[in-house]
Order: sequence, then structure tokens, then C-alpha cells
Amino acid sequence: MDEVQTIEAAVLSFYRGGSEQQKETHKWLQQVQNSPQAWSFCWELMQLNKSSEIQFFGAITLNSKLRSDWAEVPKEAHHELKQKLLETIVLFGNGPKIVLNRLCISLGLFIVHMLRHPTVIEEVTNMFLHEQLGNLSKVTQIEILMAVLEGIPEEVKNIRTQIPRTVVCEELNRNAEFVMQTVVTYLNEKLSRSAVEPHDMNGLINAAKCTGTWVAHGNVHLNDREGMIQTLLKAIHYCYWKEPKDDGCLMPEENELAETALKSLANIISSYATQNAKYSFTVINYMKLFLDVLVPILDAEYKENNDNENLALMIYALFISTLECFSSAIFAGIVTDSEEVSKVYTRTVDMLIKCTDKPGTYPVDESCSTYAMEFWYMLQEEVLSMDSGEHKKRCLEAIKPVYAHVVKVLVRKSQLPTESSLHKWNDDDLEAFRCYRQDIGDTLLSCHDVLNDLMLDVLSEALDESIMYLSYDPQSIESWTLLEATIHAFCSIAQKIEYTEHQQIVKLLKVLNEIPYEKYSDKLFGMALETVGAYSEWIGDNPKYLPSAITLLVKGLNSTKASQATLGLKDLTSECQKEVIPYALPLLDACRTALQEGHLKNAEMIRLMYTVGNILSVISYENIILYLDAMVSPCFEELQVHVQNNDRTEPTKARVVLRLEMISKLFSSLNIRKPTEGDMDKGLVVGVGPHKLPFPAGGTPAPGAPVQPILLILEKTMGLLKSLCTLWIHDETVIDTLCKALQQALTNLMDDIKPLLTEMCCLVLSILNTNCVVSAADIAGNFILMFYKDQDCRQLMVQLFTAIMDYNFNQMELNVGKLSRIADLIETFYAFNTRISKKIPICYSEVQIDCMKLVDYATKCMMLPETGPMKKSVAFITMFVKESTNHPVMMNVILAQGENIVRSTFLCIGGTALRTQVEIFADIFLALNFRYPAEFIQWMKLLEVPNFPTAYVSATDKEQFMRKIIKERVNKRLVQDHVRKFAALCRNIVEYENK
Repeated sequence: MDEVQTIEAAVLSFYRGGSEQQKETHKWLQQVQNSPQAWSFCWELMQLNKSSEIQFFGAITLNSKLRSDWAEVPKEAHHELKQKLLETIVLFGNGPKIVLNRLCISLGLFIVHMLRHPTVIEEVTNMFLHEQLGNLSKVTQIEILMAVLEGIPEEVKNIRTQIPRTVVCEELNRNAEFVMQTVVTYLNEKLSRSAVEPHDMNGLINAAKCTGTWVAHGNVHLNDREGMIQTLLKAIHYCYWKEPKDDGCLMPEENELAETALKSLANIISSYATQNAKYSFTVINYMKLFLDVLVPILDAEYKENNDNENLALMIYALFISTLECFSSAIFAGIVTDSEEVSKVYTRTVDMLIKCTDKPGTYPVDESCSTYAMEFWYMLQEEVLSMDSGEHKKRCLEAIKPVYAHVVKVLVRKSQLPTESSLHKWNDDDLEAFRCYRQDIGDTLLSCHDVLNDLMLDVLSEALDESIMYLSYDPQSIESWTLLEATIHAFCSIAQKIEYTEHQQIVKLLKVLNEIPYEKYSDKLFGMALETVGAYSEWIGDNPKYLPSAITLLVKGLNSTKASQATLGLKDLTSECQKEVIPYALPLLDACRTALQEGHLKNAEMIRLMYTVGNILSVISYENIILYLDAMVSPCFEELQVHVQNNDRTEPTKARVVLRLEMISKLFSSLNIRKPTEGDMDKGLVVGVGPHKLPFPAGGTPAPGAPVQPILLILEKTMGLLKSLCTLWIHDETVIDTLCKALQQALTNLMDDIKPLLTEMCCLVLSILNTNCVVSAADIAGNFILMFYKDQDCRQLMVQLFTAIMDYNFNQMELNVGKLSRIADLIETFYAFNTRISKKIPICYSEVQIDCMKLVDYATKCMMLPETGPMKKSVAFITMFVKESTNHPVMMNVILAQGENIVRSTFLCIGGTALRTQVEIFADIFLALNFRYPAEFIQWMKLLEVPNFPTAYVSATDKEQFMRKIIKERVNKRLVQDHVRKFAALCRNIVEYENK
């Protein structure tokens, strides 16, 4: 079997074999594609007597070679390659389409490589226009030409070419108007006829795509694009109105042409987005064209379950895109003397109100209304950001009626589906609607920013209407959705409502307590509970409404909506902690009953313990002890049983994790000496992960003060926790949960934890030495940050610090070359060391650890593909460099590792790191340049090495970059900009400048 036959067999095996076989075959085929012989065998695969799979593989192989391996083609072979390509295009001119499309891309790639020849695009274009391509029909040749031209700008972004990028850009700009003129002339010629021939549709679609891909080139002003815009609008108008449609649905080709034209219009507008002020008059003119041509289509499609919903969606998307790019020009029509601008603004608002109020339920009956949400945010943002004055006042008054109407529309659109309609909904629909309701909630916040207290009047009126609607048919069990939607609207704006005793909120709370929930869906009760929780802060300012809120939430504990009830109680007892004291004991009894009855889900039980902690924190010490015994002891008793039974089964593990999480939640909220705001303002703040702790500044309790309840719990149960740790030491989930519970205790106790510090540190040490989970490193880091400077605790802290370093060094040594396997551990480790570098860098001098290894591994970790380890490693190196000049040990490390740090940084910028994340490496340059200016200049000379960091960047570009970076020691934004541009050069990527 010769080579080609072997490849053919492999291709068929890949497309027709099993998944395991496909994986190996794919790997082998990739190697074959990358070989120089691929230039030869790809043509043999593209023969008409071969199967379509083999033909397609030949075509994509040619794509790959043209895109990545052009250097393998000698100059004298260019003409022969072009001829072969054209001959093969003729061969496949009538299909298969999948092969022809790839060949069109290949011709586009060839043209990019030939751009040094100034007439190459014109020559190829004229060859097709004058029907010089074999026996293919004129229609087919035009279709192929448009496909080729359309792909050229896209291929420029990915191709490896020997032509400098600047030359490529110049040639694209120089040829852009020729291409555009060719395309628009063709479109106008075909669309000017009374009817377009069906066989011309593919050519028209490709031509419409072409306008969208080439618009970024040519340095043409937006006002000079009017002819093209009118042509594309003509295409849309033709496709929609050309003839009556029996079923109302556009033909597939017509629909594709219309949608393609809309995409190209959006591309044209967005490519000028940075020049808002420059084209105000032009944009108003274009908006008028859009409104004249497209709104009649939207009006015709303004119905449920319309057949051209996606077309309507794209029309709305074009309007929103235009508004995003040129909002100031259009919003100038809110209050203006220009009748034309005012009309455009008014028509736009009317159109988007109709979009918001599209008939049907999203997303099962319609999918457009979500697009309008962004507009209502943009409009209020535009007006509220105006300078205060008469003009702003007039604009605000002008838009208030609009927003009042929008609020009512949004309430109506946010109604949940009824039980009888749910058969039409699948899981994706329900999730889309959940997100849609969230968007409505966010939009209602924008409405409140405009309407302020008037918003409550609008919602209060809607509440009256929904109650009235409910009373029309008292027997109906599905009339609740409007009331639920109205309550949802109140809930959405709760964060905006100030402490004033608004009568509308008073009425809302009264209604919530009077609804006969048992008659309706439990979703109505769930929303009521969520709303009470949302108004916790307001209730804290108006405590006379607290009893009714507690009554409703306690009722919820024994319902199917216990999740919302526990959330509401958590918020209520946090915001109204002092105010809840008169109701504390009955509320604790209700919580205890709910926990004992066993109907709560795990998450609800855990959350309820936070509420218990909040309440216990404000009652008498005697009662605290009583309720701790009644409510917390069962958790520890169950853990004791599992330890005694040496039970490590999966069901037991689930119970252990649940009980530890419940204890953790209690520890996070139970504190009889919570820090005051003044303490938080004065004290240093340390943090590990999400935990922010006020650094203890002599925070010892007053003599005779009662012992913190958490400390009492830990004193009694430390032995149990040690036994639990020993039993589950190799289970990451259990150990992680235990450490998080201890972290919560530390967060609350602060200095009060000292009596148990030795025992807790020993427990954490045993974990660090066996199974260093992320949370164990977190709590150890907090101990070190808090107590390292305390001489009584120093030796213990040194042990913790050494244990963390040894464990992580050992793990990295075990995983050299595959550090991604321990990405989470690395992220935590370098986050910890960043804090040590910033807060107590003296550690690195006083504790015997290998700082050289620490920095060396950081340079390796910052080249990992995972974002977390990369960012944390960069942050550590930056902080270590900044602090090193004050500590000789650290300084010696940087002097020894400086070149390695800079080399690794260049490799990341050159291609290891994602291009979107390269700006973070500016921090390393700034730190080194500021602290070690003379050495930094020497280290930067690494760029003088040929082909470093990549072969794409020239010596001149590298020299310019060096000068710019060395010059800047403070301006972070400027250095980030230099790094971003240098990364683009290293990756052979063009950064297009705006017109």
C-alpha cells in the first residue's frame, strides 16, 4: 500500500471508526498534514473519484500548509501552485460544497502571500469577472470570487506569512475600495432587476458577507459608506417583501441573505464606534434609513410564534449595536431644537418599547424582548451622567413617562409560566427565562434611577391591579402569576429603597401577610419570602414591621419554600440583629424545631445555623449556653458516634461534611464581641482567600468578660476534632471542610483564640504534613500573619511556615514538567507568599527556607496555562522584588534570579500566556526597573538574542521596546500598553488602528 492509500485508509478510519481509534488516527493525520510531503499528496486526495471525506481532508491539508508552512514553497513554484489551485477549483466548481469552500479559503490564503504584487487582487478578480476560469458558468465563477474575497481579511489574522504585517495592512487598505466597489456594483446590478434568479442567491450572500469583512480596511469615512448601506438595506427589503408568502416564512436563501446583510450593516457601524462625535449627523441619517426600511418588517412580525423571529432578532440587534456605538448622537434627540433628530429618537424609543412588549412569553413564544433591556440602561445612563443643570432636568422629565410605562411592561413580561403551559417548556427554556427575569430585575433598577419614589407609585398601582385581577376569578388557581411578578418587581428594587417609611412598602408587607398562599402555587409564597428578606435593611430602619416579617419567614420554614425562608431569616437577623432581641427566643425555638423535624435540605440546615449564630450573639449569656447545648450538641454527638464506630463509608462522609458545614456557619456568625466599625477603620486588615480579618491591635477582652461561646465549643470538642481529622486525614473534602470551620472560628475569635492556639496549630500542622488542602494553607497563613510577631507564638509560627514551604516544594518537585496537575495548590501557595512578602518579609530572613527555589518555581508557575497560578506567581514575584531591597537575603535571590525572571517574563509575553492576560507582566518590569535599575538594563539585553522570544519580532522592534520599558518606572498604564503591543508583534498579530 503506497503512502496516499495509507492516508486514505486513515481518513476513512477517522470518520467511520470509534472514539478511541479516532483519537490516535487524528494525531497521526495531524503529523501527516505537517509534513513537507503534504504539498504533494493533498492534490492526489482531491480527485473526483475519491470519497467526499478524502477530498475534504485533502482540501483542509492544503489550507493548513498555506496557512502555516508557506516558507516550504520555493519562489519559482508559486505560479505552478496558483495554477493547480485554480484547476482544482474548476474541478470542484459544482461541488461538493464543503470541498469548494475550503479551496476558496486556500485561494484567499495564496493571495495574502502574494500581496507584495500590488495587482494580485485585481488580477484574480478580473479573471473571475471575465469568465476566464475553465468551463464554469458565470454565476458559479462570481459565487466563487465573492467567497474568495470575503475570506481574505479573516485569513490575515491567522496566517504565517513572510511579508511584514505592516505591508499586509497597507495592501489590504489599498485594495479595500476596489473590492468594495466590485462587490457593491454586483449587488446593485442583481438587486435592480424585478426578480433575482435563484441561482444568483449564493453569490449575493457571499457578496453581502464581503462588505462586512472588508469594512475595517480602506480608511474610508463613515459618511462615504452610504451607498453600501443603502445597497444592503435594499437586499433586506427585497428578501422580505418580494412576494406574498403563503406561510409567512422566508425561503432559506432569502433569509440567509437578509441576515447576512444585517450582520454586515452591524459590522460597518461598529467599525466606527470610537468616533462617536465625528459622525453625529451621518448616524442620524443612517438611523432614519434603518427605521424607514426595517421597522415595517418588525411591525409585520409583531406577533407570537412568528416564522421569521431570528430576522426580527437581528434587526433589533442592529439597532442596539448602533445605539451602543453612537448613543450620544441619538440621545441628543431627547430635548433638541432639531425636528429630524427628535423624530429619530422618538421613533427609536417607540420601536424599542414595542420590542420590550413583544407579544408572547419569552423564550417560548418570542425571543426579541431581551434585546431591549440594554437600551433602557443606556438611556438612563446617558441622562444621569449629564452635568447638572436645566438641560439634564428637562431630559429627566422627558424620559420619566417612558420609564413608568416600561415598568408596567416589564412586570407583565416577567410573569412565570402557569402549570398548564409548562408542557411547552424544556429545561433550557426555563433557564433562559430565569436569566431573563434577572435581566428584568436589573432593568427595573435602571428604571428606579430615573423614577426614584415615583417608581413605588407605579408598582403600588400594579400591585392593586394584580390583586384586583386575582379577585376577578377567586376559584382560578392560575391567576397568581401577575401578583407574583409584581412582588418580584418590588423585590428587584429593594436595594434602592431608603429607610423612609414608604407607605407603598408598608402596603406591600401587609399584602404579603394576607395572601391565602395555600390556594395558589408555592412559587408565589417563595417570592413573598424572598421579598421579605430583600427588605431586611428597610425593616431594620422601621422595626415595627419586624414581627410580621418574622411570622411569614417562620411559616416558610415548614413549607416547600424553606430555602427562601432560611435566606430571608439570614438577611433579617443580620440587618436587624439588635431589633430582633425581643423575638429571639421564640425564633430560636422555631429554628430548633425546623432542624429537628428533618424536612430541611442540607443547604437549608447549614444556612439556618447562620441565623442561629446571629440570634445567639445578642441574647443573654445564660441563654446562649442553654441553646448551644440544645442546638449544637447534636452535631458533635453525631460526629462522636461516627468517630467511635471508625465509620468511613460514603453516607457517613456526607453526614460528617454536613455537620461540619453547619458548625462552620455557626462559627461565622456567633460572636458576642463583634468588631466595631471603628476597629475596622483603625486596624490593619489581613486576608486569606475571601476572609478579611481586622488585625488584632491589643484586642484582648476586658477582665471578667465572658468567654466567647465559640471558644467554649472548641475547648470541649478539640479532642473530637483531632480524632475526626485522624480518621479522615486522607479525604480532601472532609479535611477541607474541617479547616474552613476552624478558619471561621479564627475569623470571629481573633486574639481570643490564644488559649487554644497551640492545639489548633498542631492540628493544622498534622494536616499540612499529610494532606495540605487549600484551606489548611489558608488558616496557617492567617495564624502566621496574626501571631508571627508575638514572641510567645514565634516558634509555633515558624513550624507552620516551614511545614507549608516543605509540603509545597515537595509537591512541585514530584510534579516537575506537569505542574498543571497541582494548579490549585500552586495558586494558594503563591497567594500565601505574596501576603508574607507584603506583611512580614522578615520571615524569609529568619526562617531557614530556600528562597532561591521559591522564586525559581514562581518563574515556572507563571508560564502555566491556568490563569490562577500564573497571576498569583506574577503577584508574588512583583511583591518579593519590591520588598527585597530592605532584606539582604531577598536581595541576593533577586540578583541571582533576575535574568531568569526577565527571561520567563519574555517567554510569557511572547506566547506562553494568553494574549488577553499579558498586561499583568508589566508589574514585574516596573518592580525590577524601580528597585534594580542598573541590573534591569543588563537583564533586558536578553532581547538581543536572535529569535527570542519569537522569530516574528525584529531586532529594531525589540530595541524600541527595551528603550520604552527602561524609560518608564512609574506609569503602569503606559508599560502595559507597551507590553500588549510587543506581545502582538511576538505573535505576528496585527493590531489595527481605528479609522
